[in-house]
Amino acid sequence: MQGIIGARVYPLANPLMTDTRYSNFLFYCLLFVLLWLPLPFGSKPEWAMGILQILVFVLAAFWLVGYAFKAVNLTPGFRKGLPILAALLLVAGWLEIQSLSLPASMVQGLSPVAYQFQVDAATALGQTLPDAFSLSLDPFASHLHAMLTLAYALLFALALLLVNDQRRLKWLAWAIVAGGGFQAVFGVLSTLSGLEWSFFIDKEAGRGVATGTFVNRNNFAGHLEMAMAIGIGLLVSQLQETRARDRMEWLRNTLKTLMSSKVLLRAILAAMVIGLVMSRSRMGNTAFFSSLLATGFLYAVCRKTLSRGMIILFLSLIVIDTVIVSQWFGLDKVVERIEQTRMDTELRADVNPVSLVIIGDFVLTGSGAGSFYTTLPAYHDGTWRGFFDLAHNDYLQFPLEFGVPAFLLLVFSVVFGLWQAIQAMRQRRNRLYIGMGFGAAMGLVALLIHSTVDFNLQIPANAALFVVLLAIGVLARHLPTAKAGRRC
Repeated sequence: MQGIIGARVYPLANPLMTDTRYSNFLFYCLLFVLLWLPLPFGSKPEWAMGILQILVFVLAAFWLVGYAFKAVNLTPGFRKGLPILAALLLVAGWLEIQSLSLPASMVQGLSPVAYQFQVDAATALGQTLPDAFSLSLDPFASHLHAMLTLAYALLFALALLLVNDQRRLKWLAWAIVAGGGFQAVFGVLSTLSGLEWSFFIDKEAGRGVATGTFVNRNNFAGHLEMAMAIGIGLLVSQLQETRARDRMEWLRNTLKTLMSSKVLLRAILAAMVIGLVMSRSRMGNTAFFSSLLATGFLYAVCRKTLSRGMIILFLSLIVIDTVIVSQWFGLDKVVERIEQTRMDTELRADVNPVSLVIIGDFVLTGSGAGSFYTTLPAYHDGTWRGFFDLAHNDYLQFPLEFGVPAFLLLVFSVVFGLWQAIQAMRQRRNRLYIGMGFGAAMGLVALLIHSTVDFNLQIPANAALFVVLLAIGVLARHLPTAKAGRRC
């Protein structure tokens, strides 16, 4: 439509097309979703998973409406992240196929063991053999995980679509840090006060250690690892690259630091370190400091230098937080737990060899997402006691339940996102993008280390934050700078 004023023609602007309020609204909704997800027990209960999916699906629908009315557009970051998005969507589609009823002959050909399991179950119950079976040994759980994986994929896409400049990237990082800071403060105060609360109820497990609003201290620690990594990335983005020329300039820089957000950020990081230590999570603490050292080494290699500010930052994190602050809150107990750890006394180590056997039986199709607790008892050889609903090792549970091909798609997604974060550290000159590349890489590495002995990626809040870190790696590599037309 056009309006004519005098001899000149003016287009009648679509309000959504010129008003950024719609895009801002969606972005703030995205931040709300990230802040909400850890609160209801890490979004692990089925009702909390349902809320997660509703929030993400509704937000995605609103984005599509905005796209139809040209209020929002595709971004360069979204296009660069398409390989990860495609892999996640393929995995979600495969999990839905696992849950479907398929011809018996097809299931027998694709997964003979799954077919035989279901035949034996029908025979034991005295039922007539049906004409259709599913590839999953727990079709309903696989359907739930398919929807959950779709929500992760859409959350990844929304992060790329809505974070389209430096300001929003910084807001996203601060939201992650704020969420981690709340978890740490809540967990520490709950433990020190003796109230031992979780999400509005008394804790049923993990009493005496910090768990935040999570059920398990290791999942709480995994969340803090990623939040602290992004916080450290923000600190890296604020480092001074040049030395002060004289005392007056040094004094001005010091005063600027004291009056800036860096002090608040440093205080939140200290609180998260205390929370991590008070979780008494052995691998949580090990993964955090190992990832800090590993990413620091990558930073030095990528930047071909290690500035004095970076060295001071590293020393403050390792010496001040660990040796001074953490000593007051029980670091010695964490060290003692690590020293007393023996593999032959760990229950979780007993099921790993059996899990490898199961992977061999379901190598192509998997036993079905969410079916670990159903599948494992059939392989019980009497060498362990207790109930295992999760594998305590994400590198075993994913190929076991999803199948090796789908697991390799997930590996590709992580490697691609991690590579983008590393490339941001190496190629960008903008300090924010360098810092976010550092934070994303460190957070991903920390959880990858932790996943060798725990199930953080089976906790929706942590898995969701993990895919957001993948998105941050892509954004740090490909977001444009404030100066249009200039690539850095």
